[in-house]
Amino acid sequence: MKFDSLKIINLLSLCIGAVLITLTTSCTVDQDAGLFIKSASNSAKIGESSHGASSTGKKEGGVSDWAKRIREAQAKREKERAAQLAAKKKEDREKAREKAREKARELAEKKKAEAAKSKALAEKEKEKVKEAKKKKELAEKAKIEKGKKAKALAEQKRKKRQLASPSSGSDRNRSAGAGMFGGFLAVISSGGSTKYKSEGHYTYVNQMLLPGLTPANAKIEIDLGDQRVRVFKTDLGDQLVIESSISTGKSGHHTPAGSYRIKEKKVEKRSTLYGTWVSSDGSTVPSSGDANRRPSGASHFVGASMPYWMRITGGVGMHIGYVPNYPASHGCVRVPSAIQPLIYSKVGVGTRVTIKH
Repeated sequence: MKFDSLKIINLLSLCIGAVLITLTTSCTVDQDAGLFIKSASNSAKIGESSHGASSTGKKEGGVSDWAKRIREAQAKREKERAAQLAAKKKEDREKAREKAREKARELAEKKKAEAAKSKALAEKEKEKVKEAKKKKELAEKAKIEKGKKAKALAEQKRKKRQLASPSSGSDRNRSAGAGMFGGFLAVISSGGSTKYKSEGHYTYVNQMLLPGLTPANAKIEIDLGDQRVRVFKTDLGDQLVIESSISTGKSGHHTPAGSYRIKEKKVEKRSTLYGTWVSSDGSTVPSSGDANRRPSGASHFVGASMPYWMRITGGVGMHIGYVPNYPASHGCVRVPSAIQPLIYSKVGVGTRVTIKH
């Protein structure tokens, strides 16, 4: 009866082992091994109590075989897991590389677009500079042409006056009792003197009438259209004594037309509105020339020199200056250096000044 019980126990152990192998597809290898070892341990205890040493040896051989199969199955699953993990890592690395390549492509495209934009802006700026240069050249050309036309017109008027001067001189001097001969002498005297000549400018001085010109009988007439100043002796009718080319206010700085009287005279005068800005070491700093606009690096303002200054109205006056034979000043009346000191000496504060077109 004991032997039959032993057989039944062994049979049951074999059945349990078969079931455990079947369950490896749904359970982990570790779980299967645990179940098998537990079952084998229980079987071994039962065998030892029933049969002794010979039965135990037989049983241990069966347990070893099943344990080997379980280990193999476990190793197989571990290998599969390792392969899956390696494949996943490889896939992740490929994704990371592809992402890096995509980012590099995007960065390259962005840099390319920025370079193209910078190039376009540079080209645009270059075109602006070119256009500004062209406009400046055209403006300079127009300015030169305007000066030439003004000079030609002034010369034409001068010639007309020269042709008419004998009769007009006769009329003027007849009032003083000089007759035609006096007018002729006036023309000769003005043409024969080089004292008041100014290179590139028209000047006329009647040296016969000049000694009699005083602040009490002088009158100044400024012609904006002809760009001329004329000084008349008025005690015996209006007799022309001095005439010269001038330069009055340019566009935006017009010389005001009207009737005025000289308000101030100064041999040495500097502008308080226009001039140059100077640094602390004495060098000139580029600027607009405006006294109210200090450029960077400038320490002080030096007003433009205006020798033989005669104030007419406000900040407008007559003085020695550059005369290009067209309007070019900031409103003042510039007179050549050869003639302004003479005018200055013959007029005074209160002398009438007429500015007309």
